[in-house]
Amino acid sequence: KTTFQSILDMPVGLLTGESATDIKIVNQSTIIISNPENWDMFSRRWKQRKVIQNIKLFIVDDLHMVGGINGPAIEIVCSRIRYISSQLNPPIRIVALSVSQANARDLALWLGVNQSQTFNFHSTARPSPMSLHIQGYNISNPLSRIQAMSRNVFLTISSLTAHQTVIVFVASRKQAKLTALDISMAIASEKYIDRFLHCNIEDIKSHCSNFRETEICESLCSGVGYIHEGMSSLEQKIVLSLFSIGAIQILVATREMCWNLDIMAAMVIVLDTQFYDGRYHSYVDYPISDLLKMVGRAARPSKDTVGMVRILCLASKKEQYLKFLRDSLPIESHLDHCLHDHFCAEIVTKGIQNKQDAVDYLTWTLLYRRMKQNPNYYNMQGITHRHLSDHLSELVENTLNDLATSKCISIEDDINVYPLNSAMISSYYYIDYSTIELFNASLTSKTKLKALIEIISSSQEYDTVTLRQNEEIYLKNLVGKVTYKLKDGKLTDSHNKANLLIQAYLSRIHLPAELQMDCDFVIAKCHKLAQACVDVLSSNGWLQPAIIAMEF
Repeated sequence: KTTFQSILDMPVGLLTGESATDIKIVNQSTIIISNPENWDMFSRRWKQRKVIQNIKLFIVDDLHMVGGINGPAIEIVCSRIRYISSQLNPPIRIVALSVSQANARDLALWLGVNQSQTFNFHSTARPSPMSLHIQGYNISNPLSRIQAMSRNVFLTISSLTAHQTVIVFVASRKQAKLTALDISMAIASEKYIDRFLHCNIEDIKSHCSNFRETEICESLCSGVGYIHEGMSSLEQKIVLSLFSIGAIQILVATREMCWNLDIMAAMVIVLDTQFYDGRYHSYVDYPISDLLKMVGRAARPSKDTVGMVRILCLASKKEQYLKFLRDSLPIESHLDHCLHDHFCAEIVTKGIQNKQDAVDYLTWTLLYRRMKQNPNYYNMQGITHRHLSDHLSELVENTLNDLATSKCISIEDDINVYPLNSAMISSYYYIDYSTIELFNASLTSKTKLKALIEIISSSQEYDTVTLRQNEEIYLKNLVGKVTYKLKDGKLTDSHNKANLLIQAYLSRIHLPAELQMDCDFVIAKCHKLAQACVDVLSSNGWLQPAIIAMEF
């Protein structure tokens, strides 16, 4: 935002996800910046909002993310802008940016871009060539595998010259600290004390008072820094600044930080490609989008003639990563798993008024195009137009029936669809249809604060609250401080964690760094969920619990 304003001298607005605020921002801005979810929410009422119809240029970055976790939101906003463009004269200019794609032609046709304006470069076409090496380990136990990998990390780093920086990506905050300290100890044992530190040690020590963790200062004195999401913005700024100016040569960062870093390095090392997912209580692979972002940090412009990338992973994953990073794989749609909320929103805005409208709506999506190209991936029974038509009709029928069962919509004459109050609330606050179904089933005229917290924390929106290994010690401590006890006391459930963090926020309980960022995530969603509860309660005429929710 700051860059655009200073260079282009135009008012730039950043969408917030709050409807009233965003309307003011858009009306005052020439350039609008938004994530897919906020733009989806704002652009749903494009027929009523003339400012959307006045758009001349639409730019979507990281289009390959359409195959990622938030891919359905990207797919919907791109499909919608493509449809809006088809209704306007002149049409909206669409510019899409992505990594190299195996099915770039499909993406281009989906966005209405002709072949002469589609540029798909080979993955080797980079500002600096990439030297990629993937090393596989036949060790199934994650902890043992990481220990084996860590021994090789220092050997790799030792081969660098004094002017070649390195970023090591690891899976967790704890691993970031351990890896940085392991490298520092290896430096000390090899008598390389000053090799990776390129400033006066007193300059490092002058910053130590700003760090809550003494280990950061210890590792920095060896020329090794580490950052993770639990550190304050000041702590992160100091470490990144020391790395950027070359005072320290090695930076260890968590997987999630790859999206926040704007720095490059001569070498990138990915120390394992799996992380612990508390939702499944097991280790899962990094999303490919994360891996691409990490790899993209290799090679500093004008400084490095080649970007070195070292990926350490399970031996069974080696060929898969080689294939994707060198040749790329087709991007597939996942919209068929997330259609309910988008149908719900379109029914509210009268974009879909009957079942045929719903089928027509899908024909603008990448899902429709990929179904024709790769029918087996989408469990289709055949490849003919008839098979495609039947599959779309079944998908629409099942989705609309689910919405009707949850009392979000009504279906009349088995054809026409109409929004109910629940759909309007769900669409307005951009929350999951199953959450509104939960609110309708659980909220009563006698709901008190304890029950309200339990209901809100049970929302689908908190399915993704991160559960980390060895986090129970912090949560157990929190259980003893909050007012209301958990129903089942299970601390390995993301919704129970959300419950505790909501109570901690309401009680102004000081949280350790490990939990504060999670609390910010939970509370950011909690405001909309509480407002939705107010609407559900007031719609039923239940004044007292509505007041409790308003004061939430």
